[in-house]
Amino acid sequence: MNQNNSEILKKWDVFPSPSWVVKLLIEASNIESGSLCLEPSAGFGNLAIAMRECGTIVEVIEPIVELQAILTLQGFTVIGSDLLSIPNLHNRYHTIIQNPPFSQQFSHIKKAYHCLSSGGRLVSLASNTPWQYNSSFYKQFRHWLTTVNAEVEKLPWGLFVNSERYTTVECYLITINKS
Repeated sequence: MNQNNSEILKKWDVFPSPSWVVKLLIEASNIESGSLCLEPSAGFGNLAIAMRECGTIVEVIEPIVELQAILTLQGFTVIGSDLLSIPNLHNRYHTIIQNPPFSQQFSHIKKAYHCLSSGGRLVSLASNTPWQYNSSFYKQFRHWLTTVNAEVEKLPWGLFVNSERYTTVECYLITINKS
C-alpha cells in the first residue's frame, strides 16, 4: 500500500475488501458476463475490479473524492458519491455487490435491493449487529430480510483481521434474489 492510500485509511472510515472477501462475494453473486452491475461504496475498487474481470459493465459510487479519482483512473464510471441520495437507480442493475459502511448498512442494503432489476441479485456484507441485539429496529430489519427471501449466512470470525485495515467485527453474508 502506498503512502497516499495509507493516509486515506487513517483519515476515513474505509475498510477495503481483502482478496479472500472479494472472492467470497463474487462467488456468491453468480455474476453474468455482459450484465450491468453496481458497487455502491467502491473504495479503492477491489470489488469493482473483480466484477469487471467477470466481463460485466460496472458502475461505482464512492463518497471520498480521492478514491473517486483512483476509480476514474482505473476506468470506472463514478455515478455519484452517495447511494442513498442518487435518484433514478430503481430496477437498474442485474448484480450489486457491496461491502457497505456498517454505520449505514441497513439503509444501503435496502436501497441496493430497490436498485436491482427483476431477476437481479444483491450480495452484501453486514455486521453482526442485527443478530446480536433484539431492539425493535433490528427486529424490523430481520423481518424485512424474510419478506425479500434473503439468505443470511454467518461468516467465519476474522475476515478483516489480516487485511489492510484491521477490525474484528463479525460479519454476515446477505444474498437476495429479486423476483
